[in-house]
Amino acid sequence: MSHLTQTPSRDRGRTGRGTRRTIAMSVLLGVLVTAGCSTKATEGDAPAGGSDKLATGPGVTDKTIKLGVLTDQTGVFAGAAKAGNQGRELFWDEKNAEGGVCGRKVEFVVKDHGYQTQQAVSGYAQIKDEVLALDELLGSPMIAALLPTLESDEMLTLAVSWSSTLLDNPYVVISGTTYDIEMINGLQHLVDTKKLGRGDVVSHIYLEGDYGQNALEGSRAAAKKLGLKLKEHKIKPTDTDLTAQVTSSRNAKAKAVLLTTTGAQTASAVSVAEASGYGATFLGSNPSFSPALLSGSAKSALQKQLLFVSSVAPFSSEADRPAKVRKLFNKKFKGEAQSSYVMYGYAQGEIMARILETACENKDLTRKGLFTALKNLSRVDTGGLVAPLDFSNSGQIPARQTYVLKPDARTEGGTKVVKELFTSELGATYKRD
Repeated sequence: MSHLTQTPSRDRGRTGRGTRRTIAMSVLLGVLVTAGCSTKATEGDAPAGGSDKLATGPGVTDKTIKLGVLTDQTGVFAGAAKAGNQGRELFWDEKNAEGGVCGRKVEFVVKDHGYQTQQAVSGYAQIKDEVLALDELLGSPMIAALLPTLESDEMLTLAVSWSSTLLDNPYVVISGTTYDIEMINGLQHLVDTKKLGRGDVVSHIYLEGDYGQNALEGSRAAAKKLGLKLKEHKIKPTDTDLTAQVTSSRNAKAKAVLLTTTGAQTASAVSVAEASGYGATFLGSNPSFSPALLSGSAKSALQKQLLFVSSVAPFSSEADRPAKVRKLFNKKFKGEAQSSYVMYGYAQGEIMARILETACENKDLTRKGLFTALKNLSRVDTGGLVAPLDFSNSGQIPARQTYVLKPDARTEGGTKVVKELFTSELGATYKRD
């Protein structure tokens, strides 16, 4: 029996106001409130100096810690979300079997937003009072809509998004390298491998919203540094046929086409290129490729023309921790789709466990306690599941290394490594405007 419990949510429908950032930070740095004679402190209280009492917040009982999951089970990123959930199950089944965290089993309250912003907002309102933190909030548009509320509620949130703009909110945790640096490193790789040279034209097809815009910031910075001419094409999530954008790229004589798109849009773009004899290299942001695409008509074009960049280990990685996760997955989910998002979901579990364990050591399982615990994590090594992470400085990009990967139907997980984790000179020093 699985030890991972997904608890149905109760519709509370209330929207918490919380406090402003200045008040939140003063509480973190200010006076510790004594827990008095109570055996368990309430949210906002901190344990008394020298006391063994544990301060607890919403979602914490003597036996359980409840975390929220706002994910996409029915929308355009449902495949990635399912794989991430499988990785989470693998981690927490094992962790809970060993006793959980702080003597408590970790459970999850799950809501499907279907990659619809309003559904994410309403889902959050329904579960926010039931959970200590969000173990997953998937999708840049959904996160952007909830940013003010997350901050006022002091809700620590593990984002399934890699947009560096989210780092303006200190309660948002990004587990990997951001979209802007992915594009910077990817373009440097194309230059290093002689696929691009100074003066060449590069096209960037990108989704409107935070996902696409943040990747575009990276491609703009890299194009300026590397002497490339950048052509920009903004699209919507509902666009299914990218013939016009690819044709425009071909007419501009672009030697490379950058894709910050959904998987289906990636398949459309490379298929159009193959059919028209357009031999440009396509370079995708990490969510732009799904191994499931290799079972469709775009298989040949994807394997021939697409590269993509990611800080998450591919399913086929031979590093110790990914190899362990792959073995666990193939045993529990035999015959199901293999994906790097399994590695990512497992890594997210390790990161949340580290935060919870640190908060437990500090005798403070409140939302403020989790925030303080996060800032104690200056180096999080997940054994190769994701690039090494530093969460000690609010607002700073936590990782700057990426893999360069290639679709390959003959490899487990449909992806093989072209270049191991690295960062470019610009990627190491880049700062957002």
